[in-house]
Parts: sequence; C-alpha cells; structure tokens
Amino acid sequence: MDYLLGIDIGTSSLKASLYDRNLVPVAAARHEYATSYPGPGRAEQDPEDWLRALGAAVSELTGRSGVPASAIACIGVDGMSSLALPVDSDGAPLGPAMIWLDRRAAAEARLDAAAEAEQIAINGNRSDASNFAPKMMWVRDHQPEVYAHAAHFLHTNAFLVRRLTGVASVDRSEGGLSQICDLRTGDYSDTLIEARGLDRRKLPPVVACSEVVGKVTAEAAAWSGLAAGTPVVAGAMDNVAATLGCRLLLPNDAYISAGTVTNVGMLVDAPVFDGRGLIYEAGTPGLWLVNGGVDFGGAGLSWFRDLLGDIDFGELCRLVDDTRTGEAALFFLPYMVGQRAPFWKGDMSGAIIGLTPAVRRSHLARMFMEGTAFGARHAFDTLAGGRPPRAVLTGGITNSTTWRRLFAEVTGMTLSVPPEAETATLGSAILAGMGVGLYASRADAIGRLSPPEAFSPDPAAAAFYCDLYAVFQDAYAGLSDVLSRLAVLRYPSEVKA
Repeated sequence: MDYLLGIDIGTSSLKASLYDRNLVPVAAARHEYATSYPGPGRAEQDPEDWLRALGAAVSELTGRSGVPASAIACIGVDGMSSLALPVDSDGAPLGPAMIWLDRRAAAEARLDAAAEAEQIAINGNRSDASNFAPKMMWVRDHQPEVYAHAAHFLHTNAFLVRRLTGVASVDRSEGGLSQICDLRTGDYSDTLIEARGLDRRKLPPVVACSEVVGKVTAEAAAWSGLAAGTPVVAGAMDNVAATLGCRLLLPNDAYISAGTVTNVGMLVDAPVFDGRGLIYEAGTPGLWLVNGGVDFGGAGLSWFRDLLGDIDFGELCRLVDDTRTGEAALFFLPYMVGQRAPFWKGDMSGAIIGLTPAVRRSHLARMFMEGTAFGARHAFDTLAGGRPPRAVLTGGITNSTTWRRLFAEVTGMTLSVPPEAETATLGSAILAGMGVGLYASRADAIGRLSPPEAFSPDPAAAAFYCDLYAVFQDAYAGLSDVLSRLAVLRYPSEVKA
C-alpha cells in the first residue's frame, strides 16, 4: 500500500503524520525546538533544529508503524509563514531564521500611501514587518555581506524541501505574504520587486503547491531516514495546509482556528484587493483564502488563568458550566496585543465592559471564552463576504466542549469539528497525493475523508449574544481612539505600526 507523509514546521515543534492512501492516520510524531529572542522585536530559530526534528520524527514514525520509508509514496511539507531565510548555493542557512514573530523589519515595511496602494492593487496584502519582502530588505540593509553571499531566500517549508531535494522553490500559497507576487497570476511582480530594490536572481521559482519539486537525494536520505528517490511536492504555508485538512472545498467554505491566536477565513473564487484581510492562494488554482483573526485569541483565557494562579483549564470550564447565559451581561474586547488583519490597529488593547460588584471569577472566565468568539465574529463581519452561516472549528479550544458550545452561540454559526487533531499534516499529505496522482483533485481527496461532527447554537442563547454583540461593536468603535491615546501614554517613545 502507498503511504503519504505530511510534515508541519510549526512555531514550537515539527509534526509529522503518516497516512495510508485513503488518508487514514497511521502514526504521528512531534518534536519541539527552541525560539530565541535576542533583542526587542526579534524572534529566531535554528533551521538545523528543523532537520534534526524531522530525522527524529521519521525514525519514530517508521518504528512505531512498521511502515518502511520505502513505502512512502510522496512527501508534503507546510510551514509557518513568513520567513526570508538566506541560504548558500548548497542550501545551508547563512544565519538564524527570522520567524513570523520577528518584527525587526518595521522600517523596511513602512510604505507611503501611494506605495501601499500599489502593493494592495497587485499583491492584495498590506505591508507588514513579519512578511517576506521586508525581512529580505532588512538583510540587504543590515547584513550586506550575507545578502551578497545568498544564493536564495527561502520560506520555511521551502528550506526543508531544498534540503531534501536539492531544488530551490517557493509555493504559490506563500506568494501573498511575500509582498512581491501578483495575486492574480501567482507569480512574481517585477513592479513590486523593483520597487523594493530586491535582486530577483535570489528568488527561487514559484511553483504550484502540489507540484513535485524533486526527489529525496541520497545525502538527504542519510540524515532524514527517508528513502532516496521519494517525490517531494512544494507544499504550502501552514494555514493553507490546515484549511485543506479541514475539508474546505468550495467558495464560502469557512474555518475558525481557535488557539493561542484565533484565525478565521473563507475560500473565495476571485482575488480580493480591499487591504483588509490576508489573502493568498488556497493550495489549488482558482481558489484563494481570505483571513483575519484575533492576535491574542485564546491567550486571553490563559492570561486570566495565570493571573489567578490557583486554577487549571478544567476547573475554569467547570466554573463556566455553573453560569447561565446572560447571568452577568459583560464582555471583553480581546485586543490585548493590538490587532492586525482585518482591523490593522496595532495600538489597540483589551477592555472589560460591564463590571459590577456582583461579577464573580466564573463570570470572568466565561467572558474571556466569549470574548474570543466575539473577536472571531467581528473579524468575519469585517472581511469581504461577511460572516458565513457555518464553519469548521479547529484548534486548542475544541478540547473543551464548553468553549465549543460558546463559540457556536456567540458567533451564531453552525460549527463542525474534524476528527483529526492535526489538520495541517493532513493537508500536506493531500497536496503530496495530488502531486503524484493518487488523487485526481482537491474534491477527490476530501471526498475520502469522514465528515466532521456538526453542532448548532441554542437559539435563545444565540439571540442574547446577537444583542450583546451589537453593544460589543459600538464599544469597539467608541473606544478605538481612547485606547490609541492610552497607547501613547504607555509607549511615549514609540508609535506602534
């Protein structure tokens, strides 16, 4: 039987999953690595850690499943976005990887109104310090010797593909947040590359996410434990792979990924150029993914738990279960670290509205859970297309039936939870299977998966939250300038972008 290997290079760990050709999970492995923070706005990882994690994961997968590496028909890799890693002609990194959390390229990302408008008109996305082009510009401006020596600048998954196959590439899903690709064609934009003063010779070819880039080399087989000659596809950014694993197939199919960060988005069949959401190809031609979210989503409840210091998540859920809908009509604006897409308000902060002496910590726990869902609803309502009637729900909150229920009630949406915990590795395996012809199409692959469990909100609770959400929207609009003024007092020597 043919097996597929999906690899996900995440912020804190590499995850690898083995599937049979019917996309039934066979085995999974996870290996962590460290992030260093060498200075303000900086976040780095050692790319060699990803290689070591892959070798350990392959050994664990083959040992646990009894499936030899030679039975793996194809490999797909997804990775966190965005990265701009300079490598030499052998694919060796020329320094640590500036991961998506790294914002040292703030000056390079700053564009005047005309340049920003031009970028949105071509690329669809706003300029942001976390993205590929500003980081590449930062290396050019601050490490000219590294820039000169670099053969290519690579995204996260492209680095691993390069080390496995010896071939440099960039997948089309990464084109959006590269800030130098044309959203319509998926290929590079000469206009944007020239405007940023970048050397096109250092940019690898853009290829389709499911295209076979090359095969595992003998050298890579030695350190990875994979079989030489195994096909490797270009892969995708992690969010794209995850939504493919979530079974998003048609325009308006939507998802909510609710964990530390809460992301929301939906498929569209035509590019959107309004500059609100993040937008990029959705892994297959003719579909794009429009996204927004809450940058401090589920982290708000974690912050509250740590503040209490004497309680775990299980106990918080039990406290919430003892409260009733509307028992304490208060809410939380969940923007504690500012907000990127679709609001682009870096100077926002959190706010609790409606405190009275009757409020207990059980009410506050419920409020933080509800706040994440209010933020998701708010993001959907701001994105092009608006809030859909249903979505697939994934992420850490799905481990809590309480939180899952509140998400449905607050958003007013019918939600479904896929049975797989790791949707990103599943999506990468699907792309790999498409690349070698195991699946004729996205629909063919998704059709082999079991349907997720769906649940609808309680009508009475949904009606209450609809009324409370109207107050939430008014509070956001009314407090936006107030919170910006607070940010000036909090950070008198800096202006947050």
